[in-house]
Amino acid sequence: QAKIAVAVEEQSVTTSEINRNIVEATTGSSEIAENILQVAQAAQSTAEGAANTQISSRELARMAQDLQRLVDDYRQ
Repeated sequence: QAKIAVAVEEQSVTTSEINRNIVEATTGSSEIAENILQVAQAAQSTAEGAANTQISSRELARMAQDLQRLVDDYRQ
């Protein structure tokens, strides 16, 4: 009977440890998922910033051409 009680206690400890490990793994998985979401949001923000920079660059190039035309017209 004592051996059975010891075996049951060992099984209980092992089960508790397995439970704890599952909780830790679940928490880790949740943290990883949150980090992936944050990286995706940062990538989206970076892409939007790059698109805005491209639009601004095109507008600046157009303005430079307009200014060059005005200077050329003034010189004539």
